[in-house]
Amino acid sequence: MNRNTITLKAGLLALVGVLNLPLAYAAGASATSVEQLVAINGAQKALETAVAGIENQVRQQVVASLLQQNGGRPLTPQQQTAVDKAVPGIGVVLRQEMGWPKMKDAYIKLYQDQLSQAEVERLTKLYQDPSYVTLMQKMGVINQQSAQLVSQKLPTITQRIQPVLEDALKQAVGQ
Repeated sequence: MNRNTITLKAGLLALVGVLNLPLAYAAGASATSVEQLVAINGAQKALETAVAGIENQVRQQVVASLLQQNGGRPLTPQQQTAVDKAVPGIGVVLRQEMGWPKMKDAYIKLYQDQLSQAEVERLTKLYQDPSYVTLMQKMGVINQQSAQLVSQKLPTITQRIQPVLEDALKQAVGQ
């Protein structure tokens, strides 16, 4: 074989290797490794927390709607009883439809679609590192306290926004 033939073959092999990279990456991580990752990374707990948050939001929306119907007056005992009965039932449906047993396979697929095997292995190792776990716990507290800081500002912001909205509405309707 002459030198040009060897160079051509080496070039073709390199091209085949480059063309196969997206296929190797697209294969994603194994379901077993992803299951291990989601078992340790808190995905299930985060989902359960989100579902509980949605249930709480539903309660708040129902109460707000009833308060509006009442002209701002407190809920009647019958309304409060209805809320206390309805919202847990809604929570049951939410947990049935969005609970971990129903969502686990979708989570596994999501992770597989987005992460390579090497990335899943790196993340698994990271989530098993005690110093990383401690750091993430601290970040959770920071995020929670940051959200509290923002929510403390909302009443003041709402008061300042109200006149702006009222003026804009008056101008829009030509008053």
